Amino acid sequence: GRPGISAMTLGRLVLRNTLRRPVRLGLTVGGLAMVVLAFGLIRLTLDQWQAGSRAALKNRLITVHAMSDELRLPLAYKDRLTVIPGARTVHFGSVFGGVYQDPKQSFGSFAEQASTFFETYPEVVLSDAERLAFLQDRRGCIIGHRLAARFGWKVGEAITLKGTVYPGDWELVVRGIFRSTSPNVMGEGELYLHWAYANERLKTTEPDRADQVGWYVVRAADGVNGQTVAWAIDASFANSAAETRTESEQAYFAGWVARSGALLRGLEWMSGVINGIALLVLVNALAMAVRERTREYAVIKTLGFQPRHLVSLVLGESLLLALLGGGLGLILLFPAAQLYAVMTQDRGYVASYPITTETMGACLAVMLLVGLLAAVWPAVRLIRMTTLEGLRHAG
Repeated sequence: GRPGISAMTLGRLVLRNTLRRPVRLGLTVGGLAMVVLAFGLIRLTLDQWQAGSRAALKNRLITVHAMSDELRLPLAYKDRLTVIPGARTVHFGSVFGGVYQDPKQSFGSFAEQASTFFETYPEVVLSDAERLAFLQDRRGCIIGHRLAARFGWKVGEAITLKGTVYPGDWELVVRGIFRSTSPNVMGEGELYLHWAYANERLKTTEPDRADQVGWYVVRAADGVNGQTVAWAIDASFANSAAETRTESEQAYFAGWVARSGALLRGLEWMSGVINGIALLVLVNALAMAVRERTREYAVIKTLGFQPRHLVSLVLGESLLLALLGGGLGLILLFPAAQLYAVMTQDRGYVASYPITTETMGACLAVMLLVGLLAAVWPAVRLIRMTTLEGLRHAG
C-alpha cells in the first residue's frame, strides 16, 4: 500500500463510518447492550448457584439419612460419631419450619445444638454478649441482619412463630443479630434456635418424633483427610436401621446443584443462543453498511487501498460497535443486578449478585469474539469484489 495509508487514517475512517448513521448506530449498540445485559444476568445466576459449593469448607462433613435428606437420624448417633477417628466436633440440627404472621412470607428457620453451633459455623459473626445471651436462654434465638431488617426485629424482642415441622406456637426471644462472612453458606436471612428447646416440647406432643435430628455436621481435625472420616462414619452405621450418607459440605452443596443440572444446562444453552443473536445483529448491521458503501470502497481501492486495508475498516467498525454495545451493557448490568436480586428473592432472602472482574471480562470477551466473527462475511465479500463491480453498484 501507499505510505500515506497509516493506522491513523484507517482509524479516522472507521470512526467516521461508524458514526455516519446515528439511528442505526443507536439501534445496533442498544441491541448489543441488551444482549450483553441478558448474558450477564445468566452468568450471575449460574455463579450464584455454584457459589455455595465454592464457599463451603472441605473439612466440614454433612451426615444425613442414606435414603433421603427428609428422613431423620437418631440422636443416639451423636455419641458414636464423637469417637470416630479424626472427628474434631460433632454438631446436629433440624429444619424448624417457623412461620411469622403470614405463611407466604416464610423464611429459613433451624433448630441447632447451641453448644457446638458457633464452633461448627465460624462464619456466624456475633458479639460476645449476644452469643452468651443466646447460649444461656433456651428460648433465645439469633437472626441474620437481613431478617431483622425485614421484620424490624430488635435484640431482646419477643416474637411468636407458628411451627410447621415442630407444631404449635413458639415464644422466642431475639438474643442476637448476626452477620455472615460467607452468606452463600450461612445465610443472613435465617433464624436459629435451640434444638433442645424444640425437642422438649416434641416429647410431650409427639413423643415418637422426639430425639431425632435432620443432620449431623462433623468437623474433621486439622491434617485429617475428610473423605477418610466420611467413609468411617458411613461404615459405622452400615446395616443399621438408619444408614447414613456422609460427604463434605462442598460435595453436598454441589449435589444440590447437580440435581438442578437440567436447569443449569438450559441456562448455558440460552447464553449461547443469546450470543448467536448478538452475532446476527452485528452481521446484519455490517452487511447493510458495506452494501451502502460499496462504491466508496471501490473508489478507495483505485486510490491504492489494499485488501488488508478494507478488512481493517470492516473489522475496526465491527469491533468498535461490539465494544460500545458491551460497554453500555455492562453499565446497565450494575443496576439491573440489584433489581434482579429483589425480583428473584425467595421467602425474604435477597441473594447478592456481585459483578466480578471475571463476569465483566467474560462479557467483553464474548463481545470481542462476536465482533471478530461478524466481520468475516462482509470482509470476504468486499475482498472478492472487483473494482469495476463496485463502481457499477447502484444500491
